[in-house]
Amino acid sequence: MQKRIVSIVAFILVVAASFYLGTFVNTPSGETNLVFDEVMNQLLDNHYTKPTEEELWQGAIDGILDSVDDPYTSYFDYDEFDTYRSSFGETYVGIGITVVFQDDRIVVEEVKAGGPADNAGILPNDIIIEVESEDITSMSFYEAISNIVGEEDTEVSIGLIRQGVENIITLTMSRTVIVNSTVTYTTYNVGTETIGYIYVSTFGDATAELFTAAVLDLEEAGIDGLVVDLRNNGGGHLGTVVSMLQEFLVNDGREMFSIEYYAEGVFKRDEFFGSLDAKKSYDIVTLVNGNSASASEVFASAMQEHGEYPVVGTTTFGKGTMQLDIKLQEDESDFIHLTIGKWLTADGNWVHFDGGTDGVIPDVIVEQSSTELAYKLFFAADESLGFDTVDHRTENLQVILNAMGYTVREDGYFDQETKDAIIDIQTNNSLTITGDVDSEVLVIINEFLTTYKNDYLNDSQLAASLNIFDE
Repeated sequence: MQKRIVSIVAFILVVAASFYLGTFVNTPSGETNLVFDEVMNQLLDNHYTKPTEEELWQGAIDGILDSVDDPYTSYFDYDEFDTYRSSFGETYVGIGITVVFQDDRIVVEEVKAGGPADNAGILPNDIIIEVESEDITSMSFYEAISNIVGEEDTEVSIGLIRQGVENIITLTMSRTVIVNSTVTYTTYNVGTETIGYIYVSTFGDATAELFTAAVLDLEEAGIDGLVVDLRNNGGGHLGTVVSMLQEFLVNDGREMFSIEYYAEGVFKRDEFFGSLDAKKSYDIVTLVNGNSASASEVFASAMQEHGEYPVVGTTTFGKGTMQLDIKLQEDESDFIHLTIGKWLTADGNWVHFDGGTDGVIPDVIVEQSSTELAYKLFFAADESLGFDTVDHRTENLQVILNAMGYTVREDGYFDQETKDAIIDIQTNNSLTITGDVDSEVLVIINEFLTTYKNDYLNDSQLAASLNIFDE
C-alpha cells in the first residue's frame, strides 16, 4: 500500500509533504514527436467517444507524469497552484481539516477543533468522495482540492464514506478564514526547571522569522531546555528549515544536511552548515511522529546526527525527495511540481520510504495511547448506538468511557456494562435515561475528550520529551 501525506488545512494545501525549493519560470519546448501526433489525430478523427483535443492533451500529460512513478511530481493549473502556494501563509480560507492521500483516496487525518468541519461533524478517517454532489474520486488530487476551496462565507457540501455507516454522509459547512499560525509557543515547569515549547505546523513563508522570535522570547524568559514539536508537519521551504537549524547548530565544518539534484543536465550537490560558534546553554528535544515528513525530517535528523540532540516520538514518514515548481512556457498559468533530487542527513543517510531508511528513528520511541487516538463522535439525524450492537464507533466510545473513569470493554460490543456507564452519564447530567447513546450523550462525551486532549499532561509523547529534562 502506498501512502502519501498531503497535509491540507481546510483544504488549503499545506506544503504538500514537499521539500519545497522554490519556483523556476519557463521550460524549453521539445521537438514534435511525429508518432505522437499521428496517434492524436487518429483518436480525434476516428474514436467513437469523440474525445476533444484538450482531453487528449490532458491525458497525455497525466500519462507522462504517471510514467515516472513519483507521487510527488504533479501538474498544476493556475487555480491548483494558487491553492498550493496559499498554504504557506499564516491564515487561510477553508473548512479546517488535514488529510492523507492514501490509495488514491482523500482520507481525513485531523480535524481542527472549533473549525467548520469540526462543527459540521467531519471525523478522522472519513473518506471524502463528493463535493457539491459531484463525484471527485476520478479527479486528480489537486483538481479535487480546487473544487473544495472557495470564497469566504460560501457554503460547501462534502460527501463522506465512514466506516460502519452504509450510506454516504453529506455534511454542509461554511468556508471561513482560519488563523493557523505556523509557530506557537509556551513554557512548562518541570521540577525546578522552565522548559520552552515551540510547535511548528509547516515550514512556510513567515515561519523562520516567527521561529526566531519565539526562541528569543523563550530565552529571555530564562528557559532551561526546549522542545521543538514537528508532529503532523508535512514539510515546506528549504530556506526555512536551514534558518531554523542555524538557530541551534554550530559551524564545525560538517554539513547539517546536503541535497543532490539534477539541474541543467548534470547532477549537483549542495551542503548546508550551522552558524553558531558554540552550542546553546540548554538541551533541545525534537518531537516527531509518523506524519512528520520532508523538511520536518531534515530538521529532526540534523538535530539528532549533527547536534547530538535527542529525538522523541515515533518513526517519521520517510520522504527523502525534494521538489521545484516550474512555470510552463507554453501556458504561463500552469506549473509542474517536479521532483529534482533528494536530501541526505548529516551522516549521509537517505530517509526515503522507497529505498532509504524509511524515516527518522527517534532516540526515545513513544506510542500514543488509545485515548490520545480517540476522536469525537457525531450522529446523523435520529441516529444512536444501543445495547447488544457492534459498531466501530462503540469501540471508540468505550475508550473514552474508560478515560472518564468507567470500566468497560473496548471491542465495540455494546454490552450491559457499557449501557450502565451511559445510564450513569444520563443520570448525572439530567438527561432522559435510556441507556442508549444519542446526540445529547455525545455532547458530554465530546466535551470530556476535548478537555482531555487540551491537557498537556495527557500527551504521552510530550510528557516523555519533558521528562528528559527531569532525568
